Amino acid sequence: MNRFILIGARSVGKTTIGKVLAKKLKIRFYDLDDIVDKDLHGLDGYIKRYGVKKYRYIEHEILKEFVRTLPENFVLSLGGGTIASQYKSLSRKNQGILKSLGKIIYLRPAISKKDSIKILYANELKRKGDKSLKEIIKLHGLREHIYENICDKKIILKDKSMVRIIDEMIRA
Repeated sequence: MNRFILIGARSVGKTTIGKVLAKKLKIRFYDLDDIVDKDLHGLDGYIKRYGVKKYRYIEHEILKEFVRTLPENFVLSLGGGTIASQYKSLSRKNQGILKSLGKIIYLRPAISKKDSIKILYANELKRKGDKSLKEIIKLHGLREHIYENICDKKIILKDKSMVRIIDEMIRA
C-alpha cells in the first residue's frame, strides 16, 4: 500500500514534490489546502472574515470527512499548520487522524535552521507569498519540533535532485 502524507513548512515544496511522487507511482495526489480553499471559497477571505481559530476548526472538520473518501493509495500534502497550529487540541486531533492513515514524511529544507529559513524565505518570495521573514522564523521555531516528533521519515531537501527526493520517499 502506498499512502504518503507530506508535512513541512509553507513554501517547502510539498505540493510540487507530492505531484511528482504521485505521478511516478501512478496514484492520486491531494492537497488539503486546495480542498479546504475550494470548500470555503477562498482561505484568505474566510480567515479575514471569521478568524484563524474558526478556520482551523473548519479545516479539521473537512479533514475528518475527506479522509473517509481516500482511495487505497494516495499522496496527501498538508498545510504547514494542519498538524502544528496554535490550537493544540485541534492539531493533536488532526495528528491522530493522519497517523492512522499512512506514512508521514517531513520535508525539511536543510539541516541547519539558518539554511532552512533562508530557503523558505526565498521560496516564499518566488511564490509571491505574504509571509515576512520574521513570520517564517517564528513559525519555523514553533512548528519544527512538532514535524520532527510526528514524522515517520524526515527528508532533507537541500542539494538533492527531485529524483533523489522521490527515491528516498519511496524507500521510506
